[in-house]
Amino acid sequence: MKPFTHILSGVVLAMLAALPMMGQSRVEYFWDTDPGVGAGQVLQTFTGNEATASVELDVSGLTTGIHHLGLRALNEDHFSATYYRSIYVLPESERVTRIEYSWDVAAAPGKGKALSFTSGRDIDITTRLSVSQLTPGMHTLYLRALTEGHQSSTYSRAFYVTPKSHKVEAVEYFFDTDPGVGRATRLDASITGDSLNMAFDVETEGLTDGIHHIGIRTLTDATWSSTYYRQFLVRSQVDNFITRVEYYWDEDPGEGKAYTVDITPGEEVNVDFDADLYMLTEGTHTLAIRAFTGSKGSATTLVKDIDFEGWNALQDYLNSLVDTEDIYDGATYTRHYGNKHWMALYVPFSMSYSDWSAHFDVARINAFYQYDDDEDGVVDRQVLEAILVKPGNGELMPNHPYLIRAKTTGTHTFQVNPSKRVAPEINSISCSTTEARYTFTGNYDDKTGLNSAGYYRLRGGTLTIPGSDNEVLPPYRWYLTIEDLGNQLEASANQVKLRIVGDEDATGIDDTFLADDDECVGARKVYDLQGRRVQTSPDTPLNALPHGIYIIDGKKWVVK
Repeated sequence: MKPFTHILSGVVLAMLAALPMMGQSRVEYFWDTDPGVGAGQVLQTFTGNEATASVELDVSGLTTGIHHLGLRALNEDHFSATYYRSIYVLPESERVTRIEYSWDVAAAPGKGKALSFTSGRDIDITTRLSVSQLTPGMHTLYLRALTEGHQSSTYSRAFYVTPKSHKVEAVEYFFDTDPGVGRATRLDASITGDSLNMAFDVETEGLTDGIHHIGIRTLTDATWSSTYYRQFLVRSQVDNFITRVEYYWDEDPGEGKAYTVDITPGEEVNVDFDADLYMLTEGTHTLAIRAFTGSKGSATTLVKDIDFEGWNALQDYLNSLVDTEDIYDGATYTRHYGNKHWMALYVPFSMSYSDWSAHFDVARINAFYQYDDDEDGVVDRQVLEAILVKPGNGELMPNHPYLIRAKTTGTHTFQVNPSKRVAPEINSISCSTTEARYTFTGNYDDKTGLNSAGYYRLRGGTLTIPGSDNEVLPPYRWYLTIEDLGNQLEASANQVKLRIVGDEDATGIDDTFLADDDECVGARKVYDLQGRRVQTSPDTPLNALPHGIYIIDGKKWVVK
């Protein structure tokens, strides 16, 4: 006995759509005439790689008779094959009076074997049909419904009747074009019983990107089954592999220019991060997130109506640090770190770095360097060099500019020793080269207007002028002003990069290389650590340079 279920009247559909989804994905349908992909009536929208739609469609607007329903799933880039189903719309007064079936040959209307049911307009039948009288092999079931004056189209379904004891001898498959029964790629299978469950990997290398079909069939007791087909989509690995996730607030800075989220690249990425709130003003904001697979960005997901209460709730703060004459225990310094980038630090107390070394890295500012990459006498790049502070290297001064980097994201609190508490002072500390004067100024209040004033602030390992005066620089940081002393700073040098000496994760120097015996300078430019160009010829061996460390193409080279 085999179960047989058929829903005759009313249009109730279930469809599983498997597509690589980017942007809004939906299932659409149409009656009789295809309006074109994307122009059908939306049945359901969904996200992810699968959608199951189980709905009842209204057929009251259709005329009595045979109609055709078309159904497909689609997104911005791809669409599934269109699934068709023919239905018969009954007149309001008619009722189904007979449902009949036959094996292998479609019987004339009224001549098939009748199924038991309750007469009505909407019929849902679940019954078991005996196949014991059928011989092993392929057979076809025919089914139709009759009313007082009409008959439905004949529904047919092919199936295979297995012997009572049989053996599945082999499984074979092919892509797109059937090479012929017994000539496809063979998979070994040997099992005796009523069913075969088999998991196997197929090699899709060599298939072009796009829609393909796989055909699978089995060999049982020297008889091949009918071929089972499944449609699938091939996309290049570079398109499936998520390599970058980024986010921004309110206004899109452009693809690749937003804040980067730390991820482990893969086909699926779970994102859990603390968004940087430092540029936000009090009010309602929108957070936008997108992913990149290769060079292609996904649709941007928006999280709207995020209420931000302002920096009174989230900004860095010092407790009981206003009156330095009132010395008592319990003062703390609390700060939120949304990422692991270097940040500006300017606090009104001295500290021993060993107190912070478990949770933070600290660097002291050393010098500025300028680079004339195209040798036109104009500065093209500016680099701020800082030296990583090691535990035990003495006290860090109050009201003095430093760099700090959290080893883990989140909110961290530092207990301030009462003996180290001093008055907050806004100092300006300068250093100069022959081309420019660089001035660091401490900040103990929310500060805006950095754009129009030409102030640089540190974010993401780079000092840049904010794109808007609405951006807020929170307290206990510093900002930078640059005075051009010789009119030699290129407009393109409107950012200052970091070089952290002693830091394995330095942002200014990407890698360290040891000069070998054979490599020559070639067309590259060579600089010393002070930013001065070293005169060389293309055929100068790197190991012929004086012993020391050099910067070549933004990388550190060591000559021993």
